[in-house]
Amino acid sequence: MINLLINENLKIYLRSRTWILWALLVVAIGLVAWTTLSSQPHVGAWRPQLITNVQSLQTALTHTKGLPRASMQQLREQLLSDRYDLKHNLDPFRTDAWKFASTAANLDVLAMAFILVIAGDIVASEYATGTIKMLLTQTATRTRILVSKYLATLLFGLATTLVLVVFSIAIGAAVFGVQGAGAPTTYVNATGQVEQMGVIAYLLMTYGFFLVEMIVTATIAFMLSTIFRSSALSITVAILTFLVGSTLVEALSRFSWVKYILFANTNLTQYFVGGPRIAGMTLGFSIEMMIAYFIVMLGLSWWIFVKRDVSYS
Repeated sequence: MINLLINENLKIYLRSRTWILWALLVVAIGLVAWTTLSSQPHVGAWRPQLITNVQSLQTALTHTKGLPRASMQQLREQLLSDRYDLKHNLDPFRTDAWKFASTAANLDVLAMAFILVIAGDIVASEYATGTIKMLLTQTATRTRILVSKYLATLLFGLATTLVLVVFSIAIGAAVFGVQGAGAPTTYVNATGQVEQMGVIAYLLMTYGFFLVEMIVTATIAFMLSTIFRSSALSITVAILTFLVGSTLVEALSRFSWVKYILFANTNLTQYFVGGPRIAGMTLGFSIEMMIAYFIVMLGLSWWIFVKRDVSYS
């Protein structure tokens, strides 16, 4: 199994595509740093800017109609947070390496897309190139081969997450400095109350929940990679499923049955920040739903890979 896993990792990291994807992620982090730096108010001018933001949010909530429930909830959370900062004289625009890394976590969509590219290709490419026949002539069983590919996919997902975290902190330190590791982050908790959390603790929570979402989403792409014989098709379907899934859940959030859709449950942050987007959902329910989907997806992947006849591939 170890040799199989090493071989699968070599296939991933010896390809220039992998390093190009990571390079694009680092460039994106740099662009976020430049945008953040250029948008910061002058020293001492943060209160007028924050007051303007509060007024804009109040106007948006009063006059904007037809926005999805989740979008309205996000506006209310931001308004509560901004008012709290004003009341307690906290500068929300002050940025350091740690706070910037939390901001750069918004690039998780880009990181996820790159992970889906690898996950959607790792099995399908063997069929597309015809190397599946040679792979299956080895002494290892099909189950071992599939497990090694799945573990390599998750390891790549973990490595991509580390690239996002490490370079966010490094670029943030170079641009904004490293002071403020003990500074608080203001957020609205699941009960609608404004709370503070240490910025490093908040950072760990953010990326920890991202890893959970990454595992589930990468498993979807991995399943599609076993279903389709075309890498392009499996990658395209995986990315579209990821992008459309979250949008669909938000658009249909007024229906209670939406909570049974996988993408309504993958973001566990909602149970600690802001509250669940769908009424009646709980942390335990979301965990149970993800486990159920996880078992079905891996079971289907195994069944298709083990039973598929490759004599005509």
